[in-house]
Amino acid sequence: MRALLIPIYEPTDKVLPFLSQFKQEDFDAFLVVDDGSGEAFRPIFDEVAKTTVFTVHSYEGNKGKGHALKEGIRILLQQYPDLDTIVTADGDGQHSYPDILRVAEKAKECPSAVILGVRDFSKAPPKSASGNKWSARYFFLATHRKVTDCQTGLRALPKESFDMALHTYGERFDYEMNFLLPASREYGIAEVVIQTIYEDDNKGTHFRPVADSLLIMRTPIAYIFVGVTSFAIDIVAFFLFERFVFTNAANDALQLLYCNLCARAISFPYNYFMLDTLVFHHKNIFHHSFYKYLVLAITSVFTAYGLTYLFSRLYPALTPIKIIVSIFLGIVIYFINLMITFANRKFGNKKSLH
Repeated sequence: MRALLIPIYEPTDKVLPFLSQFKQEDFDAFLVVDDGSGEAFRPIFDEVAKTTVFTVHSYEGNKGKGHALKEGIRILLQQYPDLDTIVTADGDGQHSYPDILRVAEKAKECPSAVILGVRDFSKAPPKSASGNKWSARYFFLATHRKVTDCQTGLRALPKESFDMALHTYGERFDYEMNFLLPASREYGIAEVVIQTIYEDDNKGTHFRPVADSLLIMRTPIAYIFVGVTSFAIDIVAFFLFERFVFTNAANDALQLLYCNLCARAISFPYNYFMLDTLVFHHKNIFHHSFYKYLVLAITSVFTAYGLTYLFSRLYPALTPIKIIVSIFLGIVIYFINLMITFANRKFGNKKSLH
């Protein structure tokens, strides 16, 4: 069984003709989620429910696209527990009827993969192309996988990913990236090239290029904040221990090691707590990631010590060397944390595409 889910906020007069194209045989279930559009748009949704194959679910207050998608998936699974595929699409005119069916058909060929309907951004207006360019670069750095269109709303989700989709953090445009990052590792990605449709230079979109791009990039931004503050704590502690406690650290390898250990002992609890709660949003602080982080932290201490000691033989000023080494290790550790330490592995194993 397969279902089509379309979240809609403040629909235009083009929504009804678009939805009217779908036939009962296209999918086993059809659902439109009204993301708190308000009473002014009630007649449009009433007409959708009366004249198309779609059921409409509405709630009060605009809660964001991510919330609407999770609400829709929850409802569909309650009503149709045997669903194998859920196709999601946007209702703002960017996805055509034939392309939605093509993505659904691709899901039959790759039943364990997330299918993306990808656009050609050489034909897109700057308002839409700029945000996707940066998110695609970040996606590649984080996963080592190239995805043409990270922000496409036209996707087919396999059954194995439903639980992940329901529990992914994020209520607005950040939700789709937050889901896609782990999903690409768990289930794999397959792409279907679709039409690049931008009517009136995409004026109808609710996507805000600056605010929503920052929201989509929330994880690396939050990580940078935590990294900078942890870095400051570590450097200040290292400086104080070097200056007032282990005063011969520049000439004594053991004292230099003590400086690194004591500084990290102070910055470690703050760094872990902030990463776990602010960046990766885990609710149970002492879950599996704690032990992986502990191993990584110990490894990084001795790595930082080794590099600092090595370069101190060339330049005796310890604190500047410590700063350079910490910046380098911070970048490396970020991707280790993202892909290994804090990665949620409870949803299944990687699937290969054939």
